[in-house]
Amino acid sequence: MLLRHASSGRRIRNLEEPDATWFESMDPRAKLVGVLLFVVVAAVLTSTALILVSLGIATAFAAISRVPPIKLARSYLTTFPFIMVASASVFLFGGFEKGLNMLIRVSACVLGLLVLAVGTDIFDLFSGLRRLKLPAIFTALLMLTYRYLLLIVDEYERMKVARRARGFAGGRSLLDWYGFKVLSQTAGMVLVRSSSRADRIYEGLKARAFKEDMASWRHSVMALTDAAFITAFVAASALLLAFQMGAIA
Repeated sequence: MLLRHASSGRRIRNLEEPDATWFESMDPRAKLVGVLLFVVVAAVLTSTALILVSLGIATAFAAISRVPPIKLARSYLTTFPFIMVASASVFLFGGFEKGLNMLIRVSACVLGLLVLAVGTDIFDLFSGLRRLKLPAIFTALLMLTYRYLLLIVDEYERMKVARRARGFAGGRSLLDWYGFKVLSQTAGMVLVRSSSRADRIYEGLKARAFKEDMASWRHSVMALTDAAFITAFVAASALLLAFQMGAIA
């Protein structure tokens, strides 16, 4: 389990775990500011050349971040159908070039966000958002939603094992009334069991003095590497935006 030392802000890992990469060790505030700024700028680009440059920047960022490429590839493939739907709709109504631009533009944004998500502990992200002065209620809702989604998935896996233990192998077709009945009852039980566990988890959080303000969960200090990271992304984003607006010929 990842921990963060209160004074130095460095991660402490078990001996069996690999050393953290430079990107994983960075302050989450620097990563959030740099990557989100780049994504916002990349999303408003319209020139094909600039869109290709933004994709190149995102690809280079993914390569030097040392985030496992397999994880990035799997995550990107999960989002690819949605990217294709958006690109196809633009292609149908705006033509081939605009559809291709949409595909490249969204891919650049998604790749940057995936590096941020895969290369950062989820609770570091939540704490970073809070330390960037996002409202406490917003970050607390994000954290609890993430926790409860994991809980629902866990309950579904348990119910699936229980169904298999009772000999249920799935419906024969969409018109199989018995299969539909079993699956609907499973969905209902998952919600009921998840709700019950969620109540117990919340009572446990209150017993441990849980507070909405998560700023104290992770302590870290902005280092020279963090400042350089933000500066690089601000400079790249500013140049792209300047070329887009015609300020630089």
